[in-house]
Amino acid sequence: HAAAVVKAGIFLLMRFSPAFHDVPVWNALLVSVGMGTAVMAALFALQKTDLKQLMAYSTVSQLGWIIAAIGVGTREALAAAALHTVAHALFKSGLFMLVGVVDHEAGSRDIRDLGPLWRRMPWAFGATVLGAAAMAAVPPTLGFVSKESMLIAFGGVAGGNTVAVTALLTAAVVGAVLTFLYSARIVLGGFLGAYRDPARPAADPDRVDASNVHEAPVRLWLPAALPAVIGLPLALAVWVFDVPMSAVAGAAAGGTDDPPYEAHFVLWHGFTLELGLTALILALGCLLVWRRGAIDRALDRELLPFTGASVLESLTSAVTSAGRALVRPTASDSPARHAGALIATVSVYALGVGGWALATGATIPPRVGSLDRTIDLLVLAVVVVAVGGLCAARSRLAAVVLLSAVGIAVTIQIFGLGAPDVGLTQLLVEALTIIVLMLVLRRLPRDFIAPSRGRRTAAMVLAVLSGVVATVAALVFTGRRERSPIGMYLLENGPEITGGGNVVNTILVEFRALDTFGEVAVLGVAGIAILGVLGSVRATAGAIQPPPDRDSLPGSEQSTGSAAEAIEDAARNTAPLRLLARGVAPVLAVVSVLLLWRGHNDPGGGFIAALVASCAFALIYLARESDSPVSRPSTPVALIGGGLLVAGLTGVGGYALGQFLEPAHWYLAGQHVTSALIFDLGVFAGVLGLVMTAFNTLGAGRSPAEVVPGPDAPAVPRRGTRTRSEEAAT
Repeated sequence: HAAAVVKAGIFLLMRFSPAFHDVPVWNALLVSVGMGTAVMAALFALQKTDLKQLMAYSTVSQLGWIIAAIGVGTREALAAAALHTVAHALFKSGLFMLVGVVDHEAGSRDIRDLGPLWRRMPWAFGATVLGAAAMAAVPPTLGFVSKESMLIAFGGVAGGNTVAVTALLTAAVVGAVLTFLYSARIVLGGFLGAYRDPARPAADPDRVDASNVHEAPVRLWLPAALPAVIGLPLALAVWVFDVPMSAVAGAAAGGTDDPPYEAHFVLWHGFTLELGLTALILALGCLLVWRRGAIDRALDRELLPFTGASVLESLTSAVTSAGRALVRPTASDSPARHAGALIATVSVYALGVGGWALATGATIPPRVGSLDRTIDLLVLAVVVVAVGGLCAARSRLAAVVLLSAVGIAVTIQIFGLGAPDVGLTQLLVEALTIIVLMLVLRRLPRDFIAPSRGRRTAAMVLAVLSGVVATVAALVFTGRRERSPIGMYLLENGPEITGGGNVVNTILVEFRALDTFGEVAVLGVAGIAILGVLGSVRATAGAIQPPPDRDSLPGSEQSTGSAAEAIEDAARNTAPLRLLARGVAPVLAVVSVLLLWRGHNDPGGGFIAALVASCAFALIYLARESDSPVSRPSTPVALIGGGLLVAGLTGVGGYALGQFLEPAHWYLAGQHVTSALIFDLGVFAGVLGLVMTAFNTLGAGRSPAEVVPGPDAPAVPRRGTRTRSEEAAT
């Protein structure tokens, strides 16, 4: 455990070191927390009477040393940290197992019960002395070499800043003295009976009688002793670690050296500052061991007014309370409260960032574009008029129409900028969105609820704020002096790398296919959520009004063949659409297949093809005389699941072929075929399944048996499917 599992954190910090070793926050955090942990855990170890608890805290202390060395960040420090990792793995694993040997033979690990066992267990005693000496950095052990290497490396903290070096070395000396003390506590308490409690009677069953203890079998103590003992010969031949620790330090520091870094570990460095510190540590350690009684009395108390568990509990409680306070403003079913909170947060954050950027000297690039084309002015005029009408609209239907006008105007702008893929996608999305919104509006009141004065004021403030933020963002992002280097790379190298001429499609299905797969998965989850949510909602009959008398409809008094009759007559009302669908739906299906096939080289792709196919289904649905699903209930689910499965298996197949995240290419009948086409087919199925789900759940009529009468609901009509005339009358 001590030799392997707890080193996972050390390994992780080493892996992060190439990215952060020259970041001051990283250095300061690791050095302060690491050395603070080393000192604190050493004090806790000196309070323990159970040998394994003592060993556990000593492990925490030793890992603190290693973390502090990693925080220094120099190659010398990283090599020293790696060497001490090896040294600690050896002496600590041996000491842990030797404590287990003592527990096995004496029946206790409590130093208050253990007597003088060194005569009865000489081999275990000798191995424990060597392991404890290595942990205390007593020469000539491997622990001494690694600890002295860290002391040398500490001189490079903060670029050699005198104050930082002095503070770190002072803390290191304190930690090393405490390490010497708890190392001596293991030997004195485990084998010499120095901490045996004289107040306990001899008849106490927990009190160990040394005369009844015998040396463990060789097969038990020898494997335990080997890791602790091997530190002595390794220290005498420590040069064997030069090459591997140099490689570790080079990898952990990142980059390349010229010439490459070479570690040079030796047992004797001469009369240096570090040797003087080691001598001071050993002298102070021996003095304090001699006065250990005073040390024990001083530490016989709670060192901190809290425990780690209580701190975690307090943090959990505080975070929970803060979370509840943050969620309270949006703890409502009102979409306006949710959207308002999000828009306000983004706007305030963006303004804060923008203000900070301007305060630090940032400027908006001068090239912000201009309205130098007639189409730009026309689109701007349409958007302004539509948005103004949208803000004043009370009717939900009028709001949807005006919103669609904004979307179509933006689509025209996209086509005018020369982006056919994006423009076609936007156009199809607008068409399908309007149809879905109309299906939703059938279940909502005709007009918006009149807002209060405070809500209207808040909405105006939020609208102005978000408008300012959007304008500034548009000026900044469209005012770049040059094209994005990533975009230029894809434009210049994409066709050669992928074999496809449509850079937009190759980005979606090759360069960022994993991201696209995630988006398709989100769409699939949205489709399943629609089925789950709307399948569990029961509408009230109060929202369904019976069709009015024909005479009460506007214009009925003028003629019997009025528009009202056409609305009531679903068969005649939908005849033009049925005629149109017969010719257009097959064309849309063929166009959908062509867009899917050609998307790798020309405008198209799985997403656009799915939208075209969805428009074909929308046309078929609108041409029907009555509400009914566009497919079986299981078909959209099968499309969503099958699309995700196909897209996922495409990636798995590439991995199996050794082309992870890279498509495979073939030629069939002289045609270039890529596995990205199969991936696109999965995207196609997932998107089509989502749209079909919306039509089936939102567009299908409900029988009176599925309706819960409201308190003021009129008589429910006879069982059957609602016609378009009934919907229009409602």
